Amino acid sequence: MTQEEVGLRLGITQSQFSKIELGKIIVSYKCLKILMDIGWDIDYLITGKRSSYRASELSTLVTKIEEKDKRVLLSALTLLLEQGIEKSSVNISFETKCEIGILKMRAGEKTADSVLHEIRQISGMAQIPMSEKLGVNIKKYRMLEKEKVNPDAELLIRIYEVTGCRPSLLLEAAGAVESKIIDDLWDQIIPEIQGKILPLAKQTLGFLEM
Repeated sequence: MTQEEVGLRLGITQSQFSKIELGKIIVSYKCLKILMDIGWDIDYLITGKRSSYRASELSTLVTKIEEKDKRVLLSALTLLLEQGIEKSSVNISFETKCEIGILKMRAGEKTADSVLHEIRQISGMAQIPMSEKLGVNIKKYRMLEKEKVNPDAELLIRIYEVTGCRPSLLLEAAGAVESKIIDDLWDQIIPEIQGKILPLAKQTLGFLEM
């Protein structure tokens, strides 16, 4: 894509986009969201690390379950994914630990206000220490956690550095976060282990649908 084409998608001029490319303008939440929606890897753009969110058969199971059984299925999938990653990897990354933590929270009884609230809970920090680590005042932080204001690229990189949360998860629609995490974790598991996990996941779904 040319600078003019990207600028048109973002609703800005070629000159403004050129300044973004040169690092003279911080990329806004709105621009990041549009870029993600047209297929750009926002995690790579902000962190330099590529993410693989290829739709998996495992994540489709969550969409098939009734809402009343969703937490039970999510709990089972989280356990299977965590064990699968441990058997597939020598070192579990900071980002992966964060994603597993989010799934565990969503499989529990408490419902968080936002992904930012969840990752703060996972890190074991209160709001004031978190706001200080991110370099924002407590009033703005509370608004961020309640999603009344949105983080720009500069703030997203700080959140990533402090918590390991991939920026794309803070840009994703609430209902799609679980599927995105499941797909990413699934991609980290070797095929041999995937072959053992999938039948167990399907059996769990079948049991809940009885």
